Amino acid sequence: MKKKLKPLTRSWIMMSALVNADFKLRDQGTFLGFLWTLLHPLIYFIVLYNLFVKWMGPQINNFALYLIIGFVHWNFFSAATTASITCVFRHENYVKSINFPKSILVISSALSSLYIHLLELVVLMVFWLLVKGSVTPKAVLIIPIVILTLYLVISLSFILTTIGVYLLDIARIWGILMNVGLFLTPIFYSMDMLSPGRQKIILLNPMTHIIKASRDILIDGQYPAMPGLIYVFALSSVLLITGIVIFRRSEGLFVERL
Repeated sequence: MKKKLKPLTRSWIMMSALVNADFKLRDQGTFLGFLWTLLHPLIYFIVLYNLFVKWMGPQINNFALYLIIGFVHWNFFSAATTASITCVFRHENYVKSINFPKSILVISSALSSLYIHLLELVVLMVFWLLVKGSVTPKAVLIIPIVILTLYLVISLSFILTTIGVYLLDIARIWGILMNVGLFLTPIFYSMDMLSPGRQKIILLNPMTHIIKASRDILIDGQYPAMPGLIYVFALSSVLLITGIVIFRRSEGLFVERL
């Protein structure tokens, strides 16, 4: 039994060390970095709120809360998937010198982004309390939503990490796609404002369902719609299987690409 536990224990220790290292590499290891983590979603919120409040405010209930919920979730997805592209290069010393499951790099990168996301969620919950003035029991449902988002991030990250090792320009390409995705996700507008045809396109975006579920919980105090979340889970599962297959076939050649 001990022999079976030792590799697992080493993997957990290494993953913990990589999460800590990733966190520090992203300038979060200092007080100013920590403070920036808390201010980052608020700064974007202020900019977007002032740009769209006159247009969207009258049409969307609790527009300020609506906006910050959307941005905090999108920021996690965008930052986490973008970070995964370079996770092998960030830890190339480990890749070259230590024999370990390279999947740890992908998972630790996602967990590091999750840690930052949890700090952003603290900002969101404080803002939510200021706006709503009370806590509802349904608020705990935000936890499985965060877990589902992490599942989506890890699933997609296996694919992006593999591509990132062989195609260095994928970071720029993905950055452009994330900028486009910001407008293809109902962050500062309502789905009701779109035509039925465009709604179908937006509903293909898994982050649409995650953000909508969070708003159902925190703004409307309702249970989230399950069909959309089931779609996200199914899509993430397909991406995970695909990503792991691609990753395992390629990880043996990572050292040659570094």
